[in-house]
Amino acid sequence: MIQCPSCGGGLRFEIESQQMACDYCGNRFDPRQITDNSARDDAKTEPYFDGYVYICPSCGAELVTTDKNDAIGFCQYCGGASMIFDKIRREWKPDTVVPFKITKEQCREAYRKEVRKNPFVASKYRKPETIDNFKGIYMPYWSYSAELKGDFSIRGVSAREHVHGNTYHVYHYDLCGSSDYRLDGFSHDASVTFDDDLSESLAPFRQEGAVSFAPAYLSGFYAETGNVDPHEYDEEIQREIVADAERVYAGSKAVEGAVSDKKLSLSQAESKYPAKIKSVSRTMNPVWFMSCRNKDSITYAAVNGQTGKVAADLPLSPIRILAAALLISAGVFLAVFAIMNALPSIKANMTLALCALLAITGMYSMQRSFNFTVDKNNSVIGSSGGAALQGWIHKLATVVTFVSIIVYASDGSYDGDFRFFGRIGMIGGAVMILLANIAQFSVSSKIKKMKVENVSQLRQRITEDAKWFLNRVLWIKALLLFSIGVSVLLVVIDPAFNAVSYAACAVLAAELFGLAIYHIVFQTRVAKRPLPQFNKKGAHYDSN
Repeated sequence: MIQCPSCGGGLRFEIESQQMACDYCGNRFDPRQITDNSARDDAKTEPYFDGYVYICPSCGAELVTTDKNDAIGFCQYCGGASMIFDKIRREWKPDTVVPFKITKEQCREAYRKEVRKNPFVASKYRKPETIDNFKGIYMPYWSYSAELKGDFSIRGVSAREHVHGNTYHVYHYDLCGSSDYRLDGFSHDASVTFDDDLSESLAPFRQEGAVSFAPAYLSGFYAETGNVDPHEYDEEIQREIVADAERVYAGSKAVEGAVSDKKLSLSQAESKYPAKIKSVSRTMNPVWFMSCRNKDSITYAAVNGQTGKVAADLPLSPIRILAAALLISAGVFLAVFAIMNALPSIKANMTLALCALLAITGMYSMQRSFNFTVDKNNSVIGSSGGAALQGWIHKLATVVTFVSIIVYASDGSYDGDFRFFGRIGMIGGAVMILLANIAQFSVSSKIKKMKVENVSQLRQRITEDAKWFLNRVLWIKALLLFSIGVSVLLVVIDPAFNAVSYAACAVLAAELFGLAIYHIVFQTRVAKRPLPQFNKKGAHYDSN
């Protein structure tokens, strides 16, 4: 316990004021000016500070606190029932620390907002007692400074230009120059306990908010001191600075002038850069962390304690998904039935057109959900803003197509001009929906080619499950697309027997429901994160 200089009471770090607060006398103090009298406070003169260590007997995870009166009832990483208190131990102090800016209540509200975005999240992860389990932990990170200094060369190639007939022009460039480029702020977590997938999802932490480390900042929180060698990320840091410098060089006036109006594609494989890591520093970043254990699996939720960004395993409830599918199906059936009664002259083939629209829209929605589950960081999909825009365009195209089908199917309820606009709306909307589905399928093809090297254990398992899913769902997707194509053909030729159109509607509904079942199975598989096991050499997941 860090004692108050005025009254001797216990001090805690107050997030709102960024000061050490005493609940007894009400005084506040600068954390960097407070000395912990209960232990050796050598952090100002030596690269160590004293901490009290809790070790989980189940998985081996370790948490440090500066207050020996703190008690931990369970392990945040494996959900074990208790953690064993070790003795006071000298810990290697970081160079800087980013203090908590987000309070626990703000953390819980950010998590609630994230959960509310997805109505299919299991009810367990919405309960107040679950949300109250967030604990503040300072996670260790390595912060790198790198530079490109000296001569460099960039190999580039322009887009193919059509001249005439079968003649095309392609321009190749070798751009050479001298570089004096430096970039600070590359960071990677230094803990084998903290899953890389979570740490990458929480990034970035703004290092301009970092202050010189003082043990007082840990008061009221826990910390991990780090156990990953700083050279573990050397190759990745060099790749990152090369990619960043390449973007800068490609957009510079000198390069734009050299390539004129040609669009230049750069090739890192054939380019040479004098990249070098100049310095490495150690920092602690604030994270609100929560775990939920369910038999032999566990889920994590984390909130960036500086920015409020949320990264969470949010297992979906198969029952909720199935209930929603049945309710939506019933609602669609009632809507179509009401439309048919409101417009008695509507033809059966137009009912089939509505069912085909719902089928391809359902495929798009499920594919989009699948892609997001596999690629939450948008490394394959691209920017989250672009993905959101595509989603809104698809929704608009669906509404336009739906209304256009109703207008076209009126068969005399409106004049011919409206039927013309209905035909145009159907064609335009169908084209937009088709392009949106093609974009989603292209992402799936990229996911099938994703490598599982140098990624976290969780990301590796999700990627493998995704490939398993794509291989097994291919046949039903092909069958559903074939049925949609046949349905469009039936709509165009307008068969004499209404039973044919209604039978096609039933086939589409059954196939779409089957696809939904496959997606439920996939979401259930990826929700089962295995319990972690940590040893002295690092982290691994026990597959038994």
